[in-house]
Order: sequence, then C-alpha cells, then structure tokens
Amino acid sequence: MRIVPKGFSEENPYKTVNPVARTMAILIASVLLAACGGGGGSSNGGGGNDGSQENTVKLSTFQEADIVIGQADFVGSEINQNGTAEANTLNRPTDSALADDTLFIVDNSNNRVLGFNGLPGVNNMTATFVLGQPDFTSDAEGSDRNGMKRPESIAIGNGKMAVADLFNRRVLIYNSVPVGSSAQPDVVVGQVDFTSGSLGCAQDEIRGPGDVTITPEGKLVVLDPSNHRVLIWNSLPTSNGQGADLVLGQSDFTHCKENDDNQDGTVDAAPTARTFDSPRGLWTDGNRLVVMDRSNNRALIWSSFPTSNFQAADLVLGQGDFIHNARNDDDQDGSSDSDASGRTLELPQGVDSNGVQLAIADQINSRVLIWNSFPTSNFEPADVVLGQGDFNHHRGNDDNQDGISDAAATARTLLSPSSVRFINNGLLVVDSSNNRVLVYRPQ
Repeated sequence: MRIVPKGFSEENPYKTVNPVARTMAILIASVLLAACGGGGGSSNGGGGNDGSQENTVKLSTFQEADIVIGQADFVGSEINQNGTAEANTLNRPTDSALADDTLFIVDNSNNRVLGFNGLPGVNNMTATFVLGQPDFTSDAEGSDRNGMKRPESIAIGNGKMAVADLFNRRVLIYNSVPVGSSAQPDVVVGQVDFTSGSLGCAQDEIRGPGDVTITPEGKLVVLDPSNHRVLIWNSLPTSNGQGADLVLGQSDFTHCKENDDNQDGTVDAAPTARTFDSPRGLWTDGNRLVVMDRSNNRALIWSSFPTSNFQAADLVLGQGDFIHNARNDDDQDGSSDSDASGRTLELPQGVDSNGVQLAIADQINSRVLIWNSFPTSNFEPADVVLGQGDFNHHRGNDDNQDGISDAAATARTLLSPSSVRFINNGLLVVDSSNNRVLVYRPQ
C-alpha cells in the first residue's frame, strides 16, 4: 500500500546517519553558496539561469544527501523532532527558496516560513527569523496580515517575495525580500484585503494557491488547483485584490472544472493539451513554462510563455500523449503498472530547472527525477533518480530496496517529496513526510 499524504486544502478535490563533520559541511556550504548572490531567482527556477552547461549539477542515482535541515540526523523523520515547534524543527515542509544570503523554508503545518542566514553548513541548524508567527515556538493558524494558514509555496524574484497562503486562499507579496521577523506583506491577491477569506472562481479569486512564481520580467504566476487553472498577472500586482490577466486550463475566468476541454461544466472522459486536474507545481524562466498536472499524473511544457487563455501545451512528460492520465502507466494501456519507470509519474508535486536540467518531485513514488537535458519530446525518460536505487522502485524510505518501507529514513531515501530547488552547484529537496529538507552536492 502506498503512503499518500493527507489533503492539502479544506475543499480538496485531489489526492493528495550521522551528522556531517563540521569541517566538511562548512566546505560544502561555501561551495554551494558560491555565486548565489545577486537578486536571487524565483523559487521555481525563474531568473538567474542562462541555460549554459556551467549550470549542470552532476548527481547520481540513489546518492546520499550531504546536509539535513529540520532533523538532528538523517535517521530522524518525526514532526517537530518528536516535540513542539522550535527554530530547528519542521512539520510537513512544502517548499524552499534561496536568495542571496537567506534560505527560506515553508513550514506548512507550523503555519510559518523560516528564514536562515545562508545555506546551513551543518545538520539541524536553527533558523534566524520567522514569518507568520510571533516567535519560534508558536504554530497557530492566522488569517490576518501577520498570520498564515498552511502556507504552501514561496517565490523570490526581482527583489520581491511571494508566499502562497493556501488555506487563506491568497498570495502574500512582499515588496522587498524579508530579512527579519518584523517583515509584513505589502499586497495581497486572491482576497480584497488581509482579513478576508472568500471562496470562488473569478478573475480576482483563488480557491487555494498551490504554487507561485515570479518571472524575471516581473510576471506573477499562481496555480489555483481547486479551480484547475493557472493564473497569470502580466506585472506584479501593486494593489490588493487585483485580478489576473490570463488563465490557462480554462477558456475564461468563470469556468473552473477539471479536464473540461469543451467548457460545458462537466468533466470530460480524458484530458487534453489545454486542461488540468489539480495542478500542483510550476517553473518558468519567462520563456518556457512547466506545470505539474498532478492528478493527471503528468508534466505539461509550453516551449514559449503562453500569451492567450486556454493555450495548449507543447509537450508532455509522464504520459505518451495528452489524453492518457493513469499513474505509472509505462505501457500506456490506461491502467497503472505494478512498478514505476523512468518516464512515468504518480501525483507529481514540484518542479524546477536550472536552464539545462529539469527536476521533478514525483511525490507518491517517493523520488526525484532529473533530466540532464531539458526534454524536447513527449514521454522522455529521466536520467537520474534520487530516493530510489533504480527507476522501478517506488516505496518510501526503502533503503535496502526490498519494496517495504524501513523503520527509519536514511541519507538517500525520501518519503513524499514536495519540492525541488536547483541552487548553484547543488540541489535542495523538501522531503515533506520525513519533515526535513535535504541538501545534495554534486558527485
């Protein structure tokens, strides 16, 4: 039986070792942080990447992570380290972002975002500031300007930051990247102000943002999974409640049904190149766009950034064409296979690219897939897998690869990863159900 995380929204229609020696860890951190300055890219890979081979991160299948955040060592996986919230604990983290000298981790079920001074160089580092809570030991939900309710994603670009505040059905925009706990968001979209919590499917509403990014040109892109669409603002909003300019997955801002290509308000028998079913992760560099079409078990790729509503994708990963959507269906017979493969997906959650490589958090297969060259055709197989010893295994925390989850995590296993993030000369993986974030360095 697969381990499937609990739902991500109140009206959820989709399914949701030992410490590294200090000296070596400091060396690793210095390598990883080199050239990380200068404005920062989007948390989803937008900005700062030129697509040159110099960006390539050389990783190998089933390699061990080098640093763990949120746990004392690589064996630990308990919520808040089997205690209560602290500056060094996590409770179902969902995303991360690195900007200049600050690492941000979205700590979803502690209803906060943690800020670290740089990429931690040792295991179990403590955060230096917190957003969404008054201190490190508080974890209550909040629905005002200073609070958060299950934040899901974070994006940094053009010196600004955006947080997808899932259960408050809004995106919080900071006009400058926070450097301390006193920072407050300047603008909110999805709601008319910082205290409202309306639910709907309109141009200025978000039923529950699943991911967010800021393009290098300053566009805001937000996934609205429960409305089965992607919302695009052509410039970063400067006033509360500002409506989106463009929508994907639907023909207009009034339709919101999944896999509804003919827009009659009912679900079609199959998806198409322009429909979604609960999209959950996205990446863009302002030119290409990749969306994790989660419940269709696929990734959709636009080779150029969309300019019209309901625009069809150009490529698909995880399926052989745009009308199949079964989980782990390598033979494309419409039914799930017993094993995964290098080209199948099961409820993918997160995605990132450094301009050359593409990485996908294949959540229910408890692995991260990496393409060493950006895919150019449908159903391309990945080159590298993290969290599993090969492309066929798919059990979480299965270090000995016997098909049974082990009693503890290790430095090379994963359990329902939710996010991946290329950093210069490294990779961050948010290992959500192990309540940790892993740092991998090149081999």
